Amino acid sequence: MNRKVLAYVLILLGLTLDNLSVSAGITMTASLQEHLHTDYATATWVISAYALTLGSFIILIGNIADVVGLHVVYLAGLTVMSVCSLINALVPNAVALIVVRAVQGIGAATLVPTSMGLTASYFEGAALQRAVRMLMLVLTTSLGLGSVLGGAFSMTPIGYKAFFWFTFGIGTACLAGLCFVIVPVPPHRTVSLKRLDYPGAILLVAGLLLVILGFTEAGTKWHSPKVYIPIPVGGLIVIGVALYELVYLPRSGSKLEVMFPLELGSVQLYVASVCSVLFHYCGYTIMQLALIQFHEHYDNDSPLIAAVRLVPGSAGIVWGSFVWRPWFTARTGERWFVVIAVVCTLAMTVWASRFQPGQYWRYELVSLFLIGWSLNPFYQITYSLMITRVPMHLQATASGIFQTFGQVGIALASAVSASLMGERGTIAASRNCLYVAIGCYAVVVLLFCLGGRGQQEEADSKEADVERQEQEETASKEPECTERTERAESVATGDR
Repeated sequence: MNRKVLAYVLILLGLTLDNLSVSAGITMTASLQEHLHTDYATATWVISAYALTLGSFIILIGNIADVVGLHVVYLAGLTVMSVCSLINALVPNAVALIVVRAVQGIGAATLVPTSMGLTASYFEGAALQRAVRMLMLVLTTSLGLGSVLGGAFSMTPIGYKAFFWFTFGIGTACLAGLCFVIVPVPPHRTVSLKRLDYPGAILLVAGLLLVILGFTEAGTKWHSPKVYIPIPVGGLIVIGVALYELVYLPRSGSKLEVMFPLELGSVQLYVASVCSVLFHYCGYTIMQLALIQFHEHYDNDSPLIAAVRLVPGSAGIVWGSFVWRPWFTARTGERWFVVIAVVCTLAMTVWASRFQPGQYWRYELVSLFLIGWSLNPFYQITYSLMITRVPMHLQATASGIFQTFGQVGIALASAVSASLMGERGTIAASRNCLYVAIGCYAVVVLLFCLGGRGQQEEADSKEADVERQEQEETASKEPECTERTERAESVATGDR
């Protein structure tokens, strides 16, 4: 194993800390309440504080990583994650834990965009395709494993603290190894940090914080000023920053490095992927939250057993990563392959929505596996296009924008599920959550049917132009070759 491959293995292992920290929170809430002697709302803020800063800082950190260096930002983020895990395992009260979790979320915001950028920097050709599959395998496996680990560690004598000791150990081991084997990657942008659009960055972070905060506070009280003020105000701020950077700055001739580069709009299927990932994350997350709460209340499952019931979904995603091959899209094209896969996800979610107490084997087991399997192509294709088609100097930025939309989707799912189900939802309320998931997948289908159309036609047109040009060049060369052959033959005849 060469140094670059070994470094990549450790990078992927460190990357698991992000998804583990997100999904473990689903099954750790009860343990947090018990050991911190606090109420449900405060316990959920231990989880929400992490998601709040994670979703708000990804775009900014992605831009910084493209300027400073991907490996530098990755190591800094992994250090923050590890140190915060240690502090989380030691602090005795909820307020301190919430603050540290918010800081840890900023560290986590570095891991996914830099990991994707390092993947593109370390490999090419067939090796790059294998690396993308490994990246997807790690992301999907850790996402499913997190909820199980959260429930398992919650049952130990020290409760949730065992999970943070576990993540501290992983982070520290990865850091120790990477200090010796990581392969430095020079910055892809030949600009200094002074040229970043800092006013836009500050406003963007503030806007995203308000939006995610509003969804986090929503729950059963959408009528609260804490909800109906932050969400629209934050949304307007984010839209304003986007218009400022996409419209005003280019016309003014500014040299600032923007958070939303216009160049990304020309990448095939990127815009459709970014818009769709919000609904994709929302659909899958709200289904998980609804089914876990349903099994805890109606099948009297512990958080661990309820999480284990959802393992077939994660197994389906992992299986999809194992069997995935890039040539699967050769006949249909990437856009239509995503559409077909999401339609399958939608159909299986319709079947799963028929769930009843004691009917897990009939309505959930197989359908969850097929949902996971059909979810996989969306991420295989979208992650692959970001790694292989986005220009190298925008790798972390593109991933940051993509992940931000996904985090907003997770926050929206949490708010909608809490609103529909409350602290003890009925079967009808749980089923309504799955109906919302079905609606989310329908939006993804619509976005890919319409959103990627122009870019796909443009790409096909460019390919046709290239082929036509090659044919014309070949045709123009053929008479030349024939003429040269005839001259050579006549010269040879004259010599004889």
